[in-house]
Amino acid sequence: MSEQPVPANVQATAQHVAQIVEAAERAADDMRAVAEERARDRIAEAERAAMLRVQAADDEAEEVRSEARLEAERMRQEAAEQAQLERGRAQDRARELLAEARLVAGDVLRDGETLSGHLRELSDSLRVNAERLLRDVRDAHQELTARLDRFDLDGASGGHPRTRSPRSTADDSAFEVPQFRPPRR
Repeated sequence: MSEQPVPANVQATAQHVAQIVEAAERAADDMRAVAEERARDRIAEAERAAMLRVQAADDEAEEVRSEARLEAERMRQEAAEQAQLERGRAQDRARELLAEARLVAGDVLRDGETLSGHLRELSDSLRVNAERLLRDVRDAHQELTARLDRFDLDGASGGHPRTRSPRSTADDSAFEVPQFRPPRR
Protein backbone atom coordinates (compact mmCIF):
# COMPACT_ATOMS: atom_id res chain seq x y z
CA MET A 1 0.00 0.00 0.00
CA SER A 2 1.03 3.26 -0.64
CA GLU A 3 1.19 6.08 1.73
CA GLN A 4 -1.48 8.51 1.53
CA PRO A 5 -0.77 12.14 1.70
CA VAL A 6 -1.48 13.88 5.08
CA PRO A 7 -3.94 16.60 4.74
CA ALA A 8 -2.66 20.00 5.65
CA ASN A 9 -5.08 20.60 8.42
CA VAL A 10 -4.12 17.32 10.06
CA GLN A 11 -0.60 18.40 9.90
CA ALA A 12 -1.52 21.76 11.22
CA THR A 13 -3.52 20.10 13.99
CA ALA A 14 -0.60 17.82 14.82
CA GLN A 15 1.68 20.76 14.95
CA HIS A 16 -0.77 22.60 17.04
CA VAL A 17 -1.05 19.64 19.43
CA ALA A 18 2.76 19.43 19.47
CA GLN A 19 2.91 23.11 20.38
CA ILE A 20 0.27 22.63 23.08
CA VAL A 21 2.18 19.66 24.52
CA GLU A 22 5.36 21.64 24.35
CA ALA A 23 3.66 24.61 26.01
CA ALA A 24 2.17 22.27 28.63
CA GLU A 25 5.58 20.76 29.29
CA ARG A 26 7.10 24.21 29.61
CA ALA A 27 4.23 25.27 31.89
CA ALA A 28 4.73 22.10 33.92
CA ASP A 29 8.47 22.78 34.10
CA ASP A 30 7.74 26.36 35.13
CA MET A 31 5.19 25.19 37.69
CA ARG A 32 7.65 22.58 39.01
CA ALA A 33 10.36 25.27 39.21
CA VAL A 34 7.98 27.64 40.98
CA ALA A 35 6.83 24.85 43.32
CA GLU A 36 10.43 23.86 44.05
CA GLU A 37 11.28 27.53 44.68
CA ARG A 38 8.29 27.88 46.99
CA ALA A 39 9.22 24.66 48.73
CA ARG A 40 12.81 25.89 49.19
CA ASP A 41 11.45 29.23 50.47
CA ARG A 42 9.12 27.47 52.90
CA ILE A 43 11.87 25.14 54.07
CA ALA A 44 14.17 28.13 54.57
CA GLU A 45 11.36 29.98 56.38
CA ALA A 46 10.69 26.90 58.54
CA GLU A 47 14.42 26.64 59.30
CA ARG A 48 14.52 30.34 60.22
CA ALA A 49 11.41 29.90 62.39
CA ALA A 50 12.96 26.85 64.02
CA MET A 51 16.19 28.77 64.60
CA LEU A 52 14.18 31.65 66.06
CA ARG A 53 12.32 29.23 68.35
CA VAL A 54 15.60 27.63 69.41
CA GLN A 55 17.09 31.08 70.01
CA ALA A 56 13.99 32.13 71.97
CA ALA A 57 14.17 28.93 74.02
CA ASP A 58 17.89 29.54 74.65
CA ASP A 59 17.16 33.13 75.63
CA GLU A 60 14.35 32.03 77.93
CA ALA A 61 16.56 29.32 79.45
CA GLU A 62 19.31 31.88 80.05
CA GLU A 63 16.76 34.22 81.62
CA VAL A 64 15.52 31.39 83.88
CA ARG A 65 19.13 30.52 84.79
CA SER A 66 19.84 34.17 85.53
CA GLU A 67 16.72 34.46 87.69
CA ALA A 68 17.63 31.21 89.44
CA ARG A 69 21.14 32.54 90.13
CA LEU A 70 19.71 35.78 91.49
CA GLU A 71 17.22 33.87 93.64
CA ALA A 72 19.93 31.54 94.89
CA GLU A 73 22.15 34.52 95.73
CA ARG A 74 19.27 36.24 97.51
CA MET A 75 18.52 33.07 99.49
CA ARG A 76 22.22 32.62 100.31
CA GLN A 77 22.38 36.23 101.48
CA GLU A 78 19.25 35.76 103.60
CA ALA A 79 20.70 32.57 105.09
CA ALA A 80 23.99 34.34 105.86
CA GLU A 81 22.13 37.21 107.51
CA GLN A 82 19.97 34.79 109.50
CA ALA A 83 23.07 32.81 110.53
CA GLN A 84 24.78 36.04 111.61
CA LEU A 85 21.70 37.03 113.59
CA GLU A 86 21.50 33.62 115.26
CA ARG A 87 25.24 33.68 115.96
CA GLY A 88 24.83 37.10 117.60
CA ARG A 89 21.90 35.85 119.68
CA ALA A 90 23.89 32.79 120.74
CA GLN A 91 26.85 34.97 121.71
CA ASP A 92 24.58 37.31 123.68
CA ARG A 93 23.00 34.34 125.46
CA ALA A 94 26.44 32.88 126.19
CA ARG A 95 27.55 36.23 127.65
CA GLU A 96 24.39 36.37 129.78
CA LEU A 97 24.93 32.82 131.02
CA LEU A 98 28.59 33.56 131.75
CA ALA A 99 27.68 36.71 133.68
CA GLU A 100 25.02 34.77 135.57
CA ALA A 101 27.50 31.98 136.31
CA ARG A 102 30.00 34.55 137.61
CA LEU A 103 27.30 36.01 139.88
CA VAL A 104 26.43 32.54 141.16
CA ALA A 105 30.12 31.76 141.69
CA GLY A 106 30.45 35.02 143.64
CA ASP A 107 27.38 34.11 145.70
CA VAL A 108 28.84 30.66 146.39
CA LEU A 109 32.13 32.24 147.49
CA ARG A 110 30.32 34.71 149.78
CA ASP A 111 28.18 31.90 151.20
CA GLY A 112 31.31 29.81 151.76
CA GLU A 113 33.08 32.71 153.44
CA THR A 114 30.03 33.36 155.61
CA LEU A 115 29.78 29.68 156.52
CA SER A 116 33.51 29.57 157.24
CA GLY A 117 33.14 32.65 159.48
CA HIS A 118 30.21 31.05 161.27
CA LEU A 119 32.20 27.85 161.77
CA ARG A 120 35.12 29.90 163.12
CA GLU A 121 32.75 31.66 165.51
CA LEU A 122 31.28 28.30 166.53
CA SER A 123 34.78 26.93 167.01
CA ASP A 124 35.72 29.93 169.13
CA SER A 125 32.49 29.58 171.10
CA LEU A 126 33.12 25.86 171.65
CA ARG A 127 36.68 26.59 172.74
CA VAL A 128 35.49 29.27 175.17
CA ASN A 129 32.76 26.95 176.44
CA ALA A 130 35.26 24.10 176.80
CA GLU A 131 37.61 26.37 178.74
CA ARG A 132 34.72 27.51 180.96
CA LEU A 133 33.66 23.92 181.46
CA LEU A 134 37.21 22.90 182.34
CA ARG A 135 37.50 25.85 184.72
CA ASP A 136 34.15 24.93 186.29
CA VAL A 137 35.26 21.30 186.60
CA ARG A 138 38.53 22.38 188.21
CA ASP A 139 36.66 24.69 190.56
CA ALA A 140 34.23 21.88 191.42
CA HIS A 141 37.16 19.51 191.91
CA GLN A 142 38.94 21.92 194.22
CA GLU A 143 35.76 22.47 196.20
CA LEU A 144 35.11 18.75 196.49
CA THR A 145 38.72 18.06 197.38
CA ALA A 146 38.56 20.79 200.01
CA ARG A 147 35.37 19.28 201.50
CA LEU A 148 36.92 15.86 201.49
CA ASP A 149 40.02 17.20 203.16
CA ARG A 150 37.82 18.73 205.89
CA PHE A 151 36.14 15.46 206.50
CA ASP A 152 39.46 13.74 206.47
CA LEU A 153 40.81 16.11 209.06
CA ASP A 154 38.18 14.82 211.38
CA GLY A 155 39.97 11.47 211.13
CA ALA A 156 37.29 9.50 209.42
CA SER A 157 39.66 7.87 207.00
CA GLY A 158 42.41 7.29 209.49
CA GLY A 159 44.77 9.77 207.97
CA HIS A 160 44.67 8.24 204.50
CA PRO A 161 43.14 10.03 201.59
CA ARG A 162 39.86 8.53 200.50
CA THR A 163 39.59 7.15 197.05
CA ARG A 164 36.36 7.29 195.35
CA SER A 165 34.97 4.42 193.33
CA PRO A 166 33.72 5.47 189.93
CA ARG A 167 30.01 6.18 189.90
CA SER A 168 29.53 5.11 193.43
CA THR A 169 26.50 7.27 194.10
CA ALA A 170 23.85 9.06 192.15
CA ASP A 171 25.10 12.41 193.43
CA ASP A 172 28.53 11.76 191.97
CA SER A 173 27.13 11.51 188.42
CA ALA A 174 26.09 15.14 188.63
CA PHE A 175 29.79 16.06 188.80
CA GLU A 176 31.14 13.67 186.18
CA VAL A 177 33.01 15.19 183.26
CA PRO A 178 32.13 13.68 179.92
CA GLN A 179 34.99 12.23 177.95
CA PHE A 180 35.52 13.83 174.57
CA ARG A 181 37.23 11.70 172.02
CA PRO A 182 38.28 13.01 168.66
CA PRO A 183 36.46 11.29 165.79
CA ARG A 184 38.35 8.53 164.05
CA ARG A 185 39.42 9.23 160.53
